[in-house]
Amino acid sequence: MIEGQEPTNGEVVKQETPAKITTSMIVEDLENGIDRPGIQEKYGLEKWMVTLMFQDPRLKGKKAKKVRKLPFEFVDDMEENPNQTEIPIEDAVEVEFTEVTSFDDEENEINN
Repeated sequence: MIEGQEPTNGEVVKQETPAKITTSMIVEDLENGIDRPGIQEKYGLEKWMVTLMFQDPRLKGKKAKKVRKLPFEFVDDMEENPNQTEIPIEDAVEVEFTEVTSFDDEENEINN
């Protein structure tokens, strides 16, 4: 005799869908740039299920963050002194400033 699978009362049992999906899991996915179709694919859900999940007050209006990646390698070359706030100038020119302490009385007179 051939044994068959028992009916599931019209429900589709998907093995990859977790038994519990939390709002924190969805928020983390959104922070990582996974959008609604990505969440649907990740958890093996149908579109209406994702729509119902996003009716939750904590998820309502939330969208995936845009994760931008640079098309090149960006390297920090100032690792010697991370607290460095100035760029040293080797050939600096010294300038002397003289303070003016008095004026000629003729220049300071105001015509009355």
